[in-house]
Amino acid sequence: MLTVSVFSNVTANILLKKGVIDFGGISGEKTKFVAEISRAVFNPFILAGLFLYGFSFLVWLRVLTFNDLSKSYPIFASIVFLLTTAASARFLNESVSLTRMIGIAIMLIGIFIVARS
Repeated sequence: MLTVSVFSNVTANILLKKGVIDFGGISGEKTKFVAEISRAVFNPFILAGLFLYGFSFLVWLRVLTFNDLSKSYPIFASIVFLLTTAASARFLNESVSLTRMIGIAIMLIGIFIVARS
């Protein structure tokens, strides 16, 4: 169940970013706010991302029902960070620096330690 929540969350993040790119984002200008929010609400990428976030949340509640938060959350957060970074590079052409890759490697070591305890 943790894996399902992770993949739903990562996919939701990628879809939301794709949606923001697709409709041009939200500038924060008061005069454009309603129009920008309207474009966001009807964007299929945003809608799919929100649906997957909701699904991920429901699955996460199931994970918490049977597992310790202190063990589940570090694993969830680290894997979401790793996969979101990889998917951003792959599907959104974002660059990933060496420093970020080293940080991810350190996080993976932490996941290993947490998962074994």
